[in-house]
Amino acid sequence: MSKSRIYTAIMFLSAVCMIFGGWFLTAKLLRQREVRFLDSTGKVAVRSEEIGLFADDSLSGAQEQETEQAEQEEFQGQKISEYERALVLAVWEYGGKELPHEPMAGQMNMKQAIDAGKKWVENMAQIGVYADELSGCDFDATKAELCTIDTPIRTSMDESMYSYWNIWFIKDGVSVELTIHAASGEVWKAKISVERGKEKDNYVEVYDIGYLLQYAFPFMGTGINKTWTEAYDLEGNMQATDVVRIESKAVYAEAKQSFIQSGDRPDRSVIEFELYMKEN
Repeated sequence: MSKSRIYTAIMFLSAVCMIFGGWFLTAKLLRQREVRFLDSTGKVAVRSEEIGLFADDSLSGAQEQETEQAEQEEFQGQKISEYERALVLAVWEYGGKELPHEPMAGQMNMKQAIDAGKKWVENMAQIGVYADELSGCDFDATKAELCTIDTPIRTSMDESMYSYWNIWFIKDGVSVELTIHAASGEVWKAKISVERGKEKDNYVEVYDIGYLLQYAFPFMGTGINKTWTEAYDLEGNMQATDVVRIESKAVYAEAKQSFIQSGDRPDRSVIEFELYMKEN
């Protein structure tokens, strides 16, 4: 090998050593500076992609916190007029297929609907409606379903106004069914059914349902009409019904209590409340 080639190889190796040596020296100095920086500030710089990741996590955490907070808050329903109630009831009565769906903006969520239902039941118990059975709302099973109506009827109201929550509270011998307007939070339909067996000595309460009706639908006024009817089913069991109605210009509310005598089976007392659209 010629001397010139030897000198060239030595110079090339020297340059490589200087490059790598300088790189390692620079990396060491940067690490030392990073240690001193962390010791003095307690913070660390992150890469842009890491910043984006932490920002997404923070945003997600904030959204979850807001959702949880909203679920815990008591629902503040929309104020609606008697005319709007009548329009909604018209769609419910003359509309189409019932469609389950998720809550829309301005509607109560499931927890709020169940809480509203329990509050209604508790209020009725406090004024004496099956107080022993309903106080405390200690039900064994609860079911809730949000629905709307697939309807060709068109009104000036937003579609969120047509939705309603169906709520069921059930325990041994007792069932409560509620229909709650999802935008206003108002109970528009309720059915309370209680069995009376030997442990109750077949005692059946008789209520002034005109008085109860004003608590069931506090948005209604007065003007009570009362009737009493008796009927018999195919087996000859008597069903007596006390009916009360409160009317306004566009809607009316009706309550009735039924007593079912069924031979050896437990007697059943049923109270129903429902809001209707007036035909004229």
